Amino acid sequence: MKKFRNNSYLTILQTVFVFLILLIVSCGSDDDDKIMQKFATIPTTSLTDYDGRLVYTPANGSGEIVVENGSAKISKLGDSYTIVFSDEVPSIKGLRFITANGAYASVSTDGSSVGISINNNKLSIGATIAGNSWAFSGNN
Repeated sequence: MKKFRNNSYLTILQTVFVFLILLIVSCGSDDDDKIMQKFATIPTTSLTDYDGRLVYTPANGSGEIVVENGSAKISKLGDSYTIVFSDEVPSIKGLRFITANGAYASVSTDGSSVGISINNNKLSIGATIAGNSWAFSGNN
């Protein structure tokens, strides 16, 4: 039981870290027009599979899915991105990214809480959309 709690705390800390990165990047400018102009195209080397720890909590209360060896794949469709997960975890769609200092962070366009960071070969995700929660941390 202690191992499960420690893993849950690690997931919470990773999620908080992702949201802090998003907050720091988003506080750089209060002008929404400038933010819209900064939407970035993720390098094709980042459009790949990432392996790591995946946690999904559905809003319907059917039970948390925790996968120590899960995967996530980023793909691009038009001007937005989708992240597809392993183990029947629902995808996150319609993502847009901004960039700062060589790192990429997602921004929410629909009122959801989404924090996604891509830095070098590391992907970190903390998201809550319509009551469903995702947490992922892994490398490609």
